[in-house]
Amino acid sequence: MARRIPDVIVVGAGAAGLAAAEALTRAGASVLVLEGQARAGGRIWTRRIRGWPVPVELGAEFVHGRAAQVLDLARDAGLLVDILPDTHLQWTESGWKSMHDFWSQWDSVTRRMRRGGRDRSVAEFLESRRRMSPIRKHLATSLVEGYHAARVDRVSEHWLSTAGDPPPEPGDEAQFRVVSGYDGVIRWLLSRIDAKLGRIRFSKAVRRIRWRTGSVSVGTGGSGEIRARRVVVTVPAAVLRAGGIRFDPEPAAHRRALEKIEAGHVVRIVLRFREPLWEGTAAARESGPSGVYFLHRWSAPFPTWWTAAPAQVPMIVGWAGGPAADRLRRLDRREILAQAIATLASLLDLRPARVRKSLLGWHRHDWGADPFFREAYSYAGVGGASAADALARPAGETLFFAGEATDREQSGTVPGAIASGRRAARQVLRTL
Repeated sequence: MARRIPDVIVVGAGAAGLAAAEALTRAGASVLVLEGQARAGGRIWTRRIRGWPVPVELGAEFVHGRAAQVLDLARDAGLLVDILPDTHLQWTESGWKSMHDFWSQWDSVTRRMRRGGRDRSVAEFLESRRRMSPIRKHLATSLVEGYHAARVDRVSEHWLSTAGDPPPEPGDEAQFRVVSGYDGVIRWLLSRIDAKLGRIRFSKAVRRIRWRTGSVSVGTGGSGEIRARRVVVTVPAAVLRAGGIRFDPEPAAHRRALEKIEAGHVVRIVLRFREPLWEGTAAARESGPSGVYFLHRWSAPFPTWWTAAPAQVPMIVGWAGGPAADRLRRLDRREILAQAIATLASLLDLRPARVRKSLLGWHRHDWGADPFFREAYSYAGVGGASAADALARPAGETLFFAGEATDREQSGTVPGAIASGRRAARQVLRTL
């Protein structure tokens, strides 16, 4: 392979790029994967830290619903996966209250959203629903901001709508965690790439792509260029929108699609304590014998928290998405930690000094500030419900795109990234 031009260059060794490389080499195509970082995985970043009882996820952690792209792969790879109960507590003026049918409540809102006519923001949709209770509107706003990392005044109503969809089947709204570490998915994808046909070069950030029908030339910042017959680009939409890769010629339809895809920001912090501070608290009593799983206080700097349960370890994650994340991202690392400690102390009715004294360690990563990503994940802006489909279309049977932003049904997820990589591979193979 070193002596001949590869059939395909894949830009990016995240889940989408590796899934594409696996499918292409299994079909007999020669592939060169170029990755800007010194590691594979993209926004899956699992760290195994001495003294920490379980792997620390700085990126993707959950599998939302029975997504075969990950769960079947995890089964084949022998990875340990837990299903999490739908145990959510919400802070109210009268204390902690169980949120029954958390995802069903959200589904009841999205089914009222329109799929046709003039697209509008979710904020406009909620304003038009005069009979919807303030509590339901608050829940919808919080989920859009927290779960989708979106701004309600920018996210597309059409994109979120489930109007006309069949009712969710059992398990569709279940939440899973790869307990043995999400990087096991990456290792499995790497192991499935045919070593005779595929290779990966790390620390090779692609800066430019010159292409014409049937031929591409890829530059990585040096004087030389790497040639191939096709290229699959899997870098995040925010990087493409910011001009992180220069295309010659510029694919105009894809540029228009990118303008409708928004960058979702998240601030996530992982805390490890000497003991599980939440045990014996009002939250634990309301949760019952199953233990504390998810805590929500929508007005807090970190509106959502979850423990490592069912694993019995003193670790907890604080999560802020959308506008809450934007506010926190203005602070430095120590100020963010202080906000997390103050929020958690308030939720558990403990003194901040007690929380800080018990803290053994903490970790976080700002994906929005990382030049290789510039976002946690993407969402469709107003008028952009079909932008993912447009971005997924090939240009001149030579230039192909994959990544979570190109999968309309599962955007923002690892299953969406894997599905998009496999879809791009099928598109490429039809042209070789």
